[in-house]
Amino acid sequence: MEPLPGWPGKEHPHTGEVIPGREDSPGYTPEQAAEEKRLWELVRELSIAVSTHSYWNKPERGPELVEARMALKHHPDVMAALGDLAEAS
Repeated sequence: MEPLPGWPGKEHPHTGEVIPGREDSPGYTPEQAAEEKRLWELVRELSIAVSTHSYWNKPERGPELVEARMALKHHPDVMAALGDLAEAS
């Protein structure tokens, strides 16, 4: 991130409340910039790995998928967990 100038606070014209300004931003240090670059490269690499994973080559579609989702939604373990959440709140 590049250094950016701050701005002074202003007084609100109707209420007189002072709206705070911002101090100058020093920007990233070289170490922070390198870490940001590394993390963005990792995000791109992992995004490609996920989006090209073999799982996505044969997604189930149709009524079987809906039935499987409904079975999971109404599974006794799920219903018990939802009951525990309702009791906790």
